[in-house]
Amino acid sequence: MLVTIQNHYPMLDNLNPKLYRPNKPGSGCGPPIARVCTIPAPPEGAIQLIGPFEELFVLDTKGNEVEIKEDVKPDIKPLSAKQQKRAKLAETPKCFEVLLPRSKVPDPNAKRNTVKKVGSRATDLSKLSEKRQLAKGILQRKLELMKKDKKLAVEKRKKAQSVRETYDKNIWEQDDLESKGIPETLVDDFISTEAQLHNVPITRRLRSKPPPPKTVVTRAAVEVPHPGVSYNPSFKEHQELLQEVVQHEQKMMKREAHLYRVTTGLFSKVTPKEKEENWREEMSAGLPQPHNPATDPDPEDEPADNEYKAVNPPVRNKKKDHKTRRKQKERLAEREVLKRKKIDKQKITDIYKLRKIQASVSKKEDLDAESRVKRTSKRLQHAATALPALNAHKTPVREPEFVDPKLLTGDLRKISGSGNLLRDRFQSLQRRGALAASKIMMTKRKKLKKYFKPGHKVTDQDVDNFLKRSAAKDH
Repeated sequence: MLVTIQNHYPMLDNLNPKLYRPNKPGSGCGPPIARVCTIPAPPEGAIQLIGPFEELFVLDTKGNEVEIKEDVKPDIKPLSAKQQKRAKLAETPKCFEVLLPRSKVPDPNAKRNTVKKVGSRATDLSKLSEKRQLAKGILQRKLELMKKDKKLAVEKRKKAQSVRETYDKNIWEQDDLESKGIPETLVDDFISTEAQLHNVPITRRLRSKPPPPKTVVTRAAVEVPHPGVSYNPSFKEHQELLQEVVQHEQKMMKREAHLYRVTTGLFSKVTPKEKEENWREEMSAGLPQPHNPATDPDPEDEPADNEYKAVNPPVRNKKKDHKTRRKQKERLAEREVLKRKKIDKQKITDIYKLRKIQASVSKKEDLDAESRVKRTSKRLQHAATALPALNAHKTPVREPEFVDPKLLTGDLRKISGSGNLLRDRFQSLQRRGALAASKIMMTKRKKLKKYFKPGHKVTDQDVDNFLKRSAAKDH
């Protein structure tokens, strides 16, 4: 059946567009439904499409059914703020986006030379230093050390990866602590099991304590005091102690004097009298001064009233004659000859002094070598007996004790305690390196003024009692 269709038919406008739609090629729809449509003749000038009805229209069987797709959200745990920041680290910052190439035109020079960084290219100075190091053998030693380190690292890695294959150790055969891996320093009858296994963590692996410093082992915990400190010393021992204390005090006074000389003593001081005179002189500048006859000029030097004397009198240009010039040249030549003779004489004297100079130089070299050996031995001795650097504070120096002759009683019952046992033991641990040196952190308390709050019930007696109590507390 042939159907003629116009681009605009009032009859086809009333048809449901969902019921009648054109067949798409290859859509796979069933056989078309035969329908009979009465279509009027097209008007003049209309576009006509002639074809089978089944090819032009398709019946929509789905109707108004709308497919509703449910949004299925994947079960993904949201990222935290920290993870989001870390994910953005790989992105290019917005401040650098301007520097990125936006052009779609490719680079015409694909094999562009790479620009080396500053310092990567060898300079004349670096070549010269490398040549010197090669001549001295520094680079060779560096290569040997590098190879040695690589070898040690490989051995260490292999040792860490190796698995024990032989199990010839039976820990159940012996009950002693040494067989269980406990060090010898903790194996003692007087040390309890809890103390021996104090450093064993959850992994059951023993962590032995580090060895104490040498000074803790070598230095005595309680130093033997001088015999002159006794409550009944002999006269000789007391005098020896007195001499030691005097030498220590003189040394401290000398050190204080040196510090004063190199700090405060470098600056000049003005006495109060000089300060007052300087102030008076500065303040009186510009004021009329009293007449002083000593400062008056000599009347003989002054010109007479009718005599004229120039301030800067003219100088006559007197020409030198031939004789004067000859004498002047002779004097200059004679002076030059004397100067040359003096230089030659000094050279001869220096040649004769060569032996003395050589002797003095050799003597100074011997003294320098001897002082160098002394300094080296002193440094080594100090390093062997030095305390471990536990912090920046210096350890307290023990000052010599001294007992005043007036306090010597000769009887133990009349002795008055002068020291603090706790402070002495604490400083002894610091001097031996067992504890870190510390500073006194306690500050003095501020003295607060106390006032008595007045009131209508307060009497004079109450005020007197308050003042007496506060005075007794202060004293």
